[in-house]
Amino acid sequence: MPHWLLAHSQLRTLRPLQRRIPVNALRLVSTASKDKQDPAKAARGTDKLDALLSSIGVEQLAADQPRVVENAPVYSKDEADAIKPSSNEEPGESRRSGARSKMVKQRDPVVVHDAIYPIQHNKWYRLDPAEIQLTQIGSSHVCRVPRLAHGLERVLFSPGVHLLQDPNSRVYNFDPYIRGITQPDEFDFDKLTPYITSSKDLTLTEYARSRKKRFVGSTSSMTHILSHLYFAISGGKQPDISSLSMAFADQPARFTRGMRYPASIALRYRDGVYSIDADKSFDVKDSILSVLGKSLEKLLTSTPSEFEMYKKQNSWKVKEIPDENYHYVEAGEFVMRSQLDCRDDRLPRKTFDLKTRGSLAVRMDIQNHEVSKGYQIKTMKGRLQSFEREYYDMARSAFLKYNFQTRIGNMDGIFVAYHNTARMFGFQYISRREMDEVIFGNERTGNHAFKMILLLLGNLLRTVTDQYPKKDLRVTFDSFAPQQPQMWVEVIDDEKEAIALQQYQETGQFSTAATAATSTPAANVSDADPFAGSDPLDSKATENDLSEDMSDMDVDPADDIYVNTEHPILHYTMDVFSTLNGQDTGEPVTLHDKSDTWTINWKLNKSTWQPDVAAERYKQLRLRQSTYFERAAPDTPDEELSPMVKILRRISRRDLWRNKPPKERIVVNRSRLPRGKAMARYRADLPSKRIVSPATIKILKKQQSEATPSQPPSHPQDPASKP
Repeated sequence: MPHWLLAHSQLRTLRPLQRRIPVNALRLVSTASKDKQDPAKAARGTDKLDALLSSIGVEQLAADQPRVVENAPVYSKDEADAIKPSSNEEPGESRRSGARSKMVKQRDPVVVHDAIYPIQHNKWYRLDPAEIQLTQIGSSHVCRVPRLAHGLERVLFSPGVHLLQDPNSRVYNFDPYIRGITQPDEFDFDKLTPYITSSKDLTLTEYARSRKKRFVGSTSSMTHILSHLYFAISGGKQPDISSLSMAFADQPARFTRGMRYPASIALRYRDGVYSIDADKSFDVKDSILSVLGKSLEKLLTSTPSEFEMYKKQNSWKVKEIPDENYHYVEAGEFVMRSQLDCRDDRLPRKTFDLKTRGSLAVRMDIQNHEVSKGYQIKTMKGRLQSFEREYYDMARSAFLKYNFQTRIGNMDGIFVAYHNTARMFGFQYISRREMDEVIFGNERTGNHAFKMILLLLGNLLRTVTDQYPKKDLRVTFDSFAPQQPQMWVEVIDDEKEAIALQQYQETGQFSTAATAATSTPAANVSDADPFAGSDPLDSKATENDLSEDMSDMDVDPADDIYVNTEHPILHYTMDVFSTLNGQDTGEPVTLHDKSDTWTINWKLNKSTWQPDVAAERYKQLRLRQSTYFERAAPDTPDEELSPMVKILRRISRRDLWRNKPPKERIVVNRSRLPRGKAMARYRADLPSKRIVSPATIKILKKQQSEATPSQPPSHPQDPASKP
């Protein structure tokens, strides 16, 4: 073998050991490999290198290391053992493959094994999306899924936001009956189909047992932890908000703190199957948005006369509560369930999800919704009081979970209804393809990411359930540091947790440190411009305060968060990187060509902390987790609020009167109906042929006669002053 080629092979072998070899040795290797035109000089360099390596004992070190080709480092164990430097390699020959290989950042070579269970500590494994497929099981009864009412089906086939009422002409584009929102104390929720958790769904459990699957779950219980695993494999990829106006050019594009706060699930064991339930340790009270979401879904899919029967004064007329419609799918270790909200046979996938989106002020000041419901959405674009602001917040805080829900349920997209808990503003249909482009870059990348996340979650849950077999477990995922996500495992003691939960419901907190962690930053807020720099809704200062570890002095032992320490708390960390077209990278990945291949490489490290140390750090994590659900009370003085909340409260108080039903004449935009055969098809597709029914007009006249605006406007189109 030529001297320069021998030196080149030595350099490739020693590259994984470069931290343990003197710089002189590496310099000799590099010099010898470059001296192709002077064999004598290369031979002298090689002799010096051999002597230096012998003196430091590197030969033995190199023999103990796996020999892996530098530019194609991912192999199974058998392949890695069989790799030897090739003597037939030509000078300058490149081992890079793939059209985009030069665009990815290289990593140090490692040996990656096929994911053969059980998972071993500190060992790299490969996730290939081709190993898993989503298959529908059972019957989803799509024919029983309700349709949109009030003429809202037009929104499904016209991109963009559709206003309920034109702000210029005051003409309604849809049935004005849906303008006002029935409040929770007026609606009989007992007449709606009750929600069934995964652990109580016997059909779901039977599907898993018959197909020998270990885990079952629903979209509501799984999407948050799936989001955390996406943060781990995405390489820090952020949503694409470049399509928004310049008003958001200087705003953060990262996912919100609400998406990144630690997520917990409860694994409930029953007859060989683990059910994944959402952990409600801290989120014990239903918010106004979750309560209204149930009644608004009924409003959007019912005629006015049908919806009136669900109000408390008429609920006796409801004789039968219909069964819920579910879509069941199996993938890897899981059988998953998705609720089907609405359908339209003209869509590619027939069904879609209904989402009722509360306005910015309601979400930020949810405990004070009686005032924050005065916040109005007036314009299409802008930093505040615009549909663009709501879309911007959804892209960063909800699109990822919505996307996973539509994939599990094989739905076409989401129908969004924008409201402020008192009145409706507009509607928008967002397809799954559009969400894919915002979150992943394109649909193909989203498909690969979702499959690899399910594979990764299956391996993680199998690992923790083997540590504590046949026990109920709480598994918490924390991706505050996306480069090294963490996983915690706690054995659930239902009796003691019931006592702790009752205490939390009575006092509203577990420890004094939780209050201090959130109240201190708000008390020292300056009156600086909230729009200068980053968005106050997602400030870095808040994230840093919440991420700091709390010392023992910060936690009151008499009022501490309950953690079951009868069994040791398990703690794991993960390391993840991607392989795109044979090249390793830690950067975000987007598949552009059909020939692009993307796999995930990961390893799991189990901490060796002492049990008391692990329990104490786990308490700190749970304490940080609990602070997310705390909001400012309605009686909180304005000087103690954040700048953004102060602005939102001022806007809400100013426009609160606008929620009252107008006394002006109601004008509805009635589209010209088709004729002949087209009319027959129209009637078949749209059960409601009239935009406004006589019952609607009667109800609206009654509301107008009872309306007493506290602050009548001088003009119905009075422009609001800017904050």
